[in-house]
Amino acid sequence: MSMQGYARFFGGIRFFSFFSITGLFSITRFFPRFFSATRGGAEIKVLALGAALVFLAAGSFPGKALGAQQDTNWVWQVLVAAPPGGWETDAGRSVRSVLSWHEMEIDESGSGIRGHDLRFVCLPPMDEAAAAATALSADKRTVAVMSFAAPEVDPILIEKTAPLGLPLLLAGGEEVPLHRGGGRLLPFVFALDLFRDYRSAAFAAYAVKTLKPEDRLALMGSRFTVDQEREAKLFQSLLLDADFMPMPYWVDASVTDTFALLVEEVESSGQGVLVAFMGNMASKEMWRTFMRTLTPWRLWHCGRPDESFLSFHGMVFADQNLFLEKHGGFQELKRHLWNTRTLQVPDSVAAGRADALAQWLIQGLNALPGPLESLDRPALLDRLGRAERIPFGNQVLDVNPELHRPRRRQVYILEIRDRGYLLLKTLSTQGPAYFSY
Repeated sequence: MSMQGYARFFGGIRFFSFFSITGLFSITRFFPRFFSATRGGAEIKVLALGAALVFLAAGSFPGKALGAQQDTNWVWQVLVAAPPGGWETDAGRSVRSVLSWHEMEIDESGSGIRGHDLRFVCLPPMDEAAAAATALSADKRTVAVMSFAAPEVDPILIEKTAPLGLPLLLAGGEEVPLHRGGGRLLPFVFALDLFRDYRSAAFAAYAVKTLKPEDRLALMGSRFTVDQEREAKLFQSLLLDADFMPMPYWVDASVTDTFALLVEEVESSGQGVLVAFMGNMASKEMWRTFMRTLTPWRLWHCGRPDESFLSFHGMVFADQNLFLEKHGGFQELKRHLWNTRTLQVPDSVAAGRADALAQWLIQGLNALPGPLESLDRPALLDRLGRAERIPFGNQVLDVNPELHRPRRRQVYILEIRDRGYLLLKTLSTQGPAYFSY
């Protein structure tokens, strides 16, 4: 470590308040001779441990920076919203481990990020009510907000962040529109997930790969639900471009007779695939109707898979997240944090999301032009919207400046078999730029 690096370390010693055990391990790495001393016997070791704990106690948690309190101008801070359940869950501990690792890497670099250290300030856990009652505050050193919170909290954080002029990076965001009326993109919000309309593109690609243009293919869309109708029309458009002729059925999902009438129309044409752009209850009822009538059609549901579908044998889904733990490629990150820093990662997906957001932000800060006497937030927003090659497990993500989301993500095609999800296909799917609002 350079002399500057040591100065930065002692100026930022509260970093180790992040959590005591990993902080202790980290301190021993900086002072190996002191902690390995044997002269004086156990008393010296006890004193060493006590001294370490004093260091750790210098910064308090929760609601404080992972790093220590500093009155220096070289420290930038990031406000971090906790995962559902709080910081002591597997996800919370994993996020903290990754963010602490990035703090250490920056501290030990000597030069930091454009001459600055970075500290992650962990906010108290919040649900919808707590988020609505929380007043976010930021000073000139605050560079961004990160959210690992539940999907229902993110829209509240968007409203809270807007007046601050800070970028808000969402660890998920599949259900969160980043556009407002007229298709206007929110300039300060970024999301790691594709918007939910990616399922239209994924199913269209899967149909092209597994079906022939002459095969029977139909879509069912709700004429009273704007989002579902739009997604169905996107699917139809993509298939027409691929020389398929899907049969559209625009139905009222609240009328149960609708499904029986639809079955009467499709069963006469033999086997086929029906792609349902409907709510969960409507798709389940359609599947039951197929089963009762022995209709030889498969059902693809354009909604999020969950445990309530596990008895619906043969139903097919497209999802970007369900198989990340098994197939996302985050084990290398988990091993690296343990081998280099003895940091534990019980939730590899949460760790992967934290790593991606941290590297996204760090890349944006490093790309800022000119000397950084003060943070140019508009320039930072621009750089975040054009970031490239963000690592996310076995994926490398480029950001679409029209969406503030990855240009492409891996999407898993899944089928329910034996009360579980079977992976049929992995696709690289592009989020539709003109459709994500």
